[in-house]
Amino acid sequence: MKRIFGPITNGTDTEARVKKAGIMPGIPQETIDRVVESTNIVELIGSFVALKKIGQNFQGLCPFHDDKTPSLSVSPEKKIFRCFGCGASGNAITFLRRHKSLPFPEAVRFLAGKARIPMDTEEDKKRDLFLSCLAKAQEEFTAQLRSGAYRSAVNYLTERGINQETQEEFALGYAGSVKDLIVALKKSGIKDKEIPFGVGLLKEKEQGVTCPFMGRIIFPLTDHRGAIVGFGGRAIDQSSQAKYINSPDSVTFTKRRVLFGLKQLRISNDTVFVVEGYFDVLTLHQAGFKNTVGLLGTELSAEQMHILETLARSAILIFDGDPGGQAALLKCLKVQRQNLTVKAVVLPDGDPDDIVRSGNTAEFEALIEKAKPLREAALEIINQRKGKDSVEQLTEEVARLGTGIPDALEASLFAQEAAEALGLPVWVVQEKILGRREKKERIVERKRQLEKFLINELLTNPSLIPTEKLESIKDLFDDGEEKRIFVTRILKHA
Repeated sequence: MKRIFGPITNGTDTEARVKKAGIMPGIPQETIDRVVESTNIVELIGSFVALKKIGQNFQGLCPFHDDKTPSLSVSPEKKIFRCFGCGASGNAITFLRRHKSLPFPEAVRFLAGKARIPMDTEEDKKRDLFLSCLAKAQEEFTAQLRSGAYRSAVNYLTERGINQETQEEFALGYAGSVKDLIVALKKSGIKDKEIPFGVGLLKEKEQGVTCPFMGRIIFPLTDHRGAIVGFGGRAIDQSSQAKYINSPDSVTFTKRRVLFGLKQLRISNDTVFVVEGYFDVLTLHQAGFKNTVGLLGTELSAEQMHILETLARSAILIFDGDPGGQAALLKCLKVQRQNLTVKAVVLPDGDPDDIVRSGNTAEFEALIEKAKPLREAALEIINQRKGKDSVEQLTEEVARLGTGIPDALEASLFAQEAAEALGLPVWVVQEKILGRREKKERIVERKRQLEKFLINELLTNPSLIPTEKLESIKDLFDDGEEKRIFVTRILKHA
């Protein structure tokens, strides 16, 4: 009994509906239309893909799947693209969003800038103020670190082996004085306290205004353009409850869309190294591994995977050798990847920072050379646990992991190989995964129908739900950006 699992879909066509309705917060439909009309779609796509003119259209290899023969068609007249292999299609904004993993407003802003179309929306003005505030804060944090007034911070970086050149390259800082931070912001013209509060730089407490990053080494986090969108912070006081913190999600910052070290990244051999922590990135860069980025201490997201796909042809995920590192690797199985070869390494002991800083660079390089395809590395972890966990426990773990793998063929192969590793008939593992996938599909479909019903009811009967309850309804919907935007507009309309 051999069955291949069907794909799990999120059941949403929100992006298409949003674009048809022209619903995008702060960006008038006229501006969006003007951006699409002003963008040379052949020139845009041609900057990423080699295109050849065939008749009135252009053709090339699709960057959204493993294309062997040119499946991508670009129409300069209609200003659209379509892949006859994977079905990807849309206009210039759609292509840029997907290729660069950008939110819709960011893609519009980027193309508007190239076409010199002004984006004087209230949202853009607010975002510019936030970015200006973050840039000024970074200057102040750096100044505080270099002032000599906070020797404990300087000593901490010295003890971690981070030299002055690396500190300057990554614009590291220290949050030592909230008073000096506020003064610096005011001097730069930022007098509305809602701006630093809005990006998580300041917050109100019983004792007054404070900065959540106080007493921490500051790591500036940048977007694809190099603009500072948030911060990471490492406590130098070992008694601190949280060793690391990041900026909260805001207009400028979404943790799952950012990689630390993106601005300093230098790709070699078309391969990028992905590590877990801030100091892993710093130490590896310092040791010459300039092709390294970090995950901000969180699990790899789909958005981060999309960014990696735009940076290189292959990625090597490097995880700590503890149970947390093993769990992080297994979670990567559920992240969809289309045009990226992904390998993984679980270090036998410690983290990259420990290994390289202790002088074992050659050992680290040898481990990287032995990196295995992600599925194979995951199965190796399952194998290692055979002596500790029962077959029943491991089978349940395999079923859970297989259910999360988005690609049907990948899920089927994982089931076959896991069954072999556990000494079980293949159909036993496949049936377990299939049952879970079908249940998940039913839940997703029911949720989609409920969302559709609720949106239609709100449109036709805005008074159905009291105004004070509308905001909380957003929590009922899937946490997708397009859906949040769509629902927000629906709620505003209601």
